[in-house]
Amino acid sequence: MAKDTREEILEAALNMFSINNYHATSMSMIAEEAGVSKGTLYWHFDSKEDLFRELVLAGLDYFHENYEKIQSDKLKAEAKIYEIINFSVKMLAENLKMGNILQNNIQLISSDFQKKMIERHKSAINVIKLVIEQGIKEETIKTDDSHNTAVMILTLIFNTNSQELYYNFDSIKEDVDFIYDFIMYGISKEV
Repeated sequence: MAKDTREEILEAALNMFSINNYHATSMSMIAEEAGVSKGTLYWHFDSKEDLFRELVLAGLDYFHENYEKIQSDKLKAEAKIYEIINFSVKMLAENLKMGNILQNNIQLISSDFQKKMIERHKSAINVIKLVIEQGIKEETIKTDDSHNTAVMILTLIFNTNSQELYYNFDSIKEDVDFIYDFIMYGISKEV
């Protein structure tokens, strides 16, 4: 199935923001990268800020969709936690510049946009909470608070300081194993 114009623009924007950073990227550069006219670009997005926000929300949705897929797999909870960490670390490592762009352009986040981000964050917490609850039922995870455990797992993965683990793309498996072991040491009944 061919990508539609909007998807092409979002992909081009991600690429350009990652290469040049937000402020150095113009709408003209994004249009050229996407192979569309500026008029077409502005037909789909009112401004660079609008495009940036859409890109961030699409990224958050992508994480959530993949978390749901992992959660629905017929795996043990511990394997699901590993897969969530593995997926997250790989995506963060591959898109490290985009994460930095988001952090460095926090002023672009309006209160409405913050609410949308919080909604998506809560959805991710709820999916991971289901995995934790599965592990409690399987008697492999020790916690009385699946919600806060899910929050801590996401905090560990997405914390700005955790990004130092992701800078060396050659060691993704080691990074995933380290984070998994760190988390499981705290919540596993085996310890």
